[in-house]
Amino acid sequence: MVGHGQLPRDLPDELAGEYLGLKFKRPRTPAEEGRLGELEKLVLDWPRDEGNDPYYHGLHRLSEKVASLGRFERVWVAFNEFCRPKLGEALEEACRSGVDVVVVVTTMLTRGGEHSEEEIPAAIEEHRSKCGRPLIYAWPFDEALVARLLVESVRSHLSSCLAGEGYGPGGI
Repeated sequence: MVGHGQLPRDLPDELAGEYLGLKFKRPRTPAEEGRLGELEKLVLDWPRDEGNDPYYHGLHRLSEKVASLGRFERVWVAFNEFCRPKLGEALEEACRSGVDVVVVVTTMLTRGGEHSEEEIPAAIEEHRSKCGRPLIYAWPFDEALVARLLVESVRSHLSSCLAGEGYGPGGI
């Protein structure tokens, strides 16, 4: 299961600014490439907890629900950026495991995103020949299924609101 990832909330602003500035700068000098590598390692290895990275922990909770509901032997969690494991790391582990088929799915539901349309397929292709078992990308999603999920969520929140529970997490 591949999620986007985010910077930890307690990463100092000056480090976050320097990292993001270098990450999106084109072209970079060799010195800038070296510094970006140092910062990337720092960011990826930053300790994560519920307080500083609720997204990280939310994706792990979702993966547990998917494993249980789907009765899957194992669900690995991976991130496109900002956290470990990166998709390549998770694919290597999944391919070394004893599972019969490795299926990659992302939480990014709509078409058009660079991660879901370019980066994830590229990582899968890079690992396909080394995997030794079928490696499937379960994407894009059926738009009708995604629309039903969203409609059900809207209905659930409307029902709660109409039952006097407020207008969402913050109330009215």
